[in-house]
Amino acid sequence: MFSYHMTRGDVLRYRLAFALSRAAKIVRGLRQGLTEDERYAVADHVVAQLSGDPWRLADEAQPKIGPTT
Repeated sequence: MFSYHMTRGDVLRYRLAFALSRAAKIVRGLRQGLTEDERYAVADHVVAQLSGDPWRLADEAQPKIGPTT
């Protein structure tokens, strides 16, 4: 999932869009769910609202590497 040169904001956007795929279950009146474009539009808006130094969303994301044996 994580390729190099992704920012922390990019990772957050991806994760939000994925989480919103099940939003129909929690949003009243949303019967059909959100389209992929709608999910990414919401995720983009959230990332834009959070962009600021405390979140460091413009920093490059560090790939998580699991334990090696």
